[in-house]
Amino acid sequence: MRSLPLLLAMALIGGCTILPIQEQNKKPLSMAESIQQAEQLRKQQRYSDAEQLLMQAKKNHPDNLKPKQLLAQILTEKRKHRQLIEDRLLVAQITLIQQQRPLLAQLANSEADDLTIRSRLQQLNEVWQESRPLLSRCGERQLKEAQATAERCLRLALAIKEQKADRKRLTQIERSRARSIKKAQQKKSAAAIQRLLKQARQKRELNKRYDALILLEQLLKLAPKSIRAINLKREIQEELEDHTQQLLSAGETLYQRGQIEGAITIWQALLLLNPQHKQALQKAERAQRVLDNLRQLRHQQRPKAGKGDK
Repeated sequence: MRSLPLLLAMALIGGCTILPIQEQNKKPLSMAESIQQAEQLRKQQRYSDAEQLLMQAKKNHPDNLKPKQLLAQILTEKRKHRQLIEDRLLVAQITLIQQQRPLLAQLANSEADDLTIRSRLQQLNEVWQESRPLLSRCGERQLKEAQATAERCLRLALAIKEQKADRKRLTQIERSRARSIKKAQQKKSAAAIQRLLKQARQKRELNKRYDALILLEQLLKLAPKSIRAINLKREIQEELEDHTQQLLSAGETLYQRGQIEGAITIWQALLLLNPQHKQALQKAERAQRVLDNLRQLRHQQRPKAGKGDK
């Protein structure tokens, strides 16, 4: 019973006497496990934890270069991440000052005898002016790393005082954004072109050639010089012309044979495919008039039943 207090006292006096024994019994991570966990910590932006893990991996595997290489990358990323946060804090602080200055100026104007307000305004203006070089360096530093932050820094710097170098950097950002927008639009347009081309081919396979032509017209508005669209349109138009001539000829043959209803059916079928086909419309209307006249003539020639039968 007396040994328990003694053990506790030894543990307290010795500090970490018990813990190192537990850590010594703990199996060290393999190289693959260390790298994997460090990468996960890196994605979570837990750079210090990743750094400690890789330092231990270097001790456990002194001949392996992977921990050293990854550690160098993480330290660089950690430094850039911290600088970015610091620059964003700077932007937030100076933006707040930018918003406060006109309000405080109004207050100082309305209460000119209040020295406290005038002092606050003077301090604020001093900070505003002194922040200009910090903002300029932020814009230069983040120009390639984080353009949105760089743009905010540069706009604030230019609001304080115009400077050619900052204006040039801001113009560079605006041009870069314009190129990105144009590239995104081109990508979107290319996807739309591919979709319309695919749909037009499907319509052609289903013998819906006029629907295919409508799709190709939409495509050519997006890309007037698309060789694939131009060639496909020409092929479909040639197919339609051949098909149209066949239907016209077939209808004319039936008409000449006296099969007027059959001729009308064929020409109407052609008009369903192409409602604007004048020749088919004229032939169908002419044949319908002839058919109506024949029916009327037959009706007039039909013998009347009644008086003659009595």
